[in-house]
Amino acid sequence: MSYKKNGQWNPTFNYSKKRFEQMGYTVKPIEGYNLKENSEIKPNQVVYLNLKDKVLPYLKEELGNELGVLVAEDDAYISDILTPEFLENKLKNNGYKNRIIRIGYQKVLKQKKKNIYPRGYFCVGNQLIWFPTSQVSKLESELNRQRPQHLNGFLSKNVKLNIKLLDHAKQIYQGEKYVNEIEHVSATTKQIRKGMKLTKKLMKGLNLTKKIKKSLIKRNHLKRKQR
Repeated sequence: MSYKKNGQWNPTFNYSKKRFEQMGYTVKPIEGYNLKENSEIKPNQVVYLNLKDKVLPYLKEELGNELGVLVAEDDAYISDILTPEFLENKLKNNGYKNRIIRIGYQKVLKQKKKNIYPRGYFCVGNQLIWFPTSQVSKLESELNRQRPQHLNGFLSKNVKLNIKLLDHAKQIYQGEKYVNEIEHVSATTKQIRKGMKLTKKLMKGLNLTKKIKKSLIKRNHLKRKQR
């Protein structure tokens, strides 16, 4: 999931896509809302509305007999361990046929106010999520029932949906993340979200155009010494 500006994909998408393909995944780009072209959408609503208005139609119309689909944000960089075979086994062992599984996330904050956070946590990051076909109808119902909001909050607070954090202890407490977040300027806060920098070594073989590289530099995606 990404967006276009002047007909060009958001620069981080190019590398995220390349990384998924290098690891053996098939990527189908889904174009989300461009905030500058949709001023009625608040920044903290855009990911929610992208899921509701852009991803759901694909899930309903294109999956057919497929069991589900992986949905990634354009700042997702999967780790070396997350091969299709490794992830398939993980999903099978975690009830993937009837459960939404948050695979890539960055923080899990404990929450004591159970009336607001009945799951007892607030999970930050939607870099990679498994959506099973069996849950599409219920997901659509819940997205339509609630007001547009930050997707982190929706997925953390909603208990009507069957949602699980994949390998929470391993990813958060042991620091072995399955999906890293590429450093970028947040559309929500307009601040730089610290994360993995796109070094020359990482970008080797990507064949970035000068225009894309210039955009990455402007958005502070590249380290200063690379400019």
